[in-house]
Amino acid sequence: MIDRQRFLVRFWGVRGSYPMPGAATMRHGGNTSCVEVQVGAHTLILDAGSGIIRLGEDLLQRPHTKPLNISLLITHGHSDHLNGLPFFTPLYEPDTCIDFFGPRLDGYNIEQLVTSPMSPPYFPVDIRQLPSQRAFHTLPDDASSIIWERGAGRPEMVANGHKEARETEIRITAKFTHNHPQNGSFIYRIEYAGRCLVFATDVEWAGGCDADIIGFIQGANLLIHDAQYTPDDYRRNKDGFGHSTFEMATEVALAAGVDELVLFHHEPTYDDNTLDGIEAEARKRFARTRSACEGMEIDLLAV
Repeated sequence: MIDRQRFLVRFWGVRGSYPMPGAATMRHGGNTSCVEVQVGAHTLILDAGSGIIRLGEDLLQRPHTKPLNISLLITHGHSDHLNGLPFFTPLYEPDTCIDFFGPRLDGYNIEQLVTSPMSPPYFPVDIRQLPSQRAFHTLPDDASSIIWERGAGRPEMVANGHKEARETEIRITAKFTHNHPQNGSFIYRIEYAGRCLVFATDVEWAGGCDADIIGFIQGANLLIHDAQYTPDDYRRNKDGFGHSTFEMATEVALAAGVDELVLFHHEPTYDDNTLDGIEAEARKRFARTRSACEGMEIDLLAV
């Protein structure tokens, strides 16, 4: 049933740009962007970076009803957000049903964005020939919503503002931002049981965050926000790369009145000690800040 009380966030990949395994990154992890959200009776996945590989193996080992319904929310088409998908084992199972959601970028819809890197000559297995069931939903640039009504197994698309969210509904709202080269990225807001998560990676607020974006994030219980660079590295040669500093992330958290901030999309060349230092500096500006680590869990119904 959709009103099962659960809103659990798990981090499977927290790096940006490319994976960085090794002893120096073991505490935070070296996999690229992937966050699991267990909400109500549903499995949502934010991005399909290399972290989704271990997530897929874990999902199949858990007790689950058949078919296994998964909703995969893609922020944009860059490789660090899709490079784990060819090795996501539920794709190869006939009892898996995956709904893909994402933007239209440079004329490519979400089906084309997902299919192209997972077909010859780029990959030996063509996703279109796999036994899993798949549906693709290209979201418009203006804010639109995905909802699950009580008892629904599959999502429904609605125009923004078409229905008011109820506590027994899961509602995901997507908002497009152009602050990531070359084609922009989606921010996702997930609401359930009076609680709210916002996922805002691959964003850059060099001149301050837009009031429209602040309004979209407003009042979130948990904000997962890009914080790839230190301010010094950003000013040195990263301006315009489409990523934030921890200062930008904390400014957004303060302006939007969120409860907790998680720094995400870590620079792959930063080791664990560097990320610890970034977390400490960020906490001076916004006390309820933590640095994303693989394996970290946050229960939004318990906080």
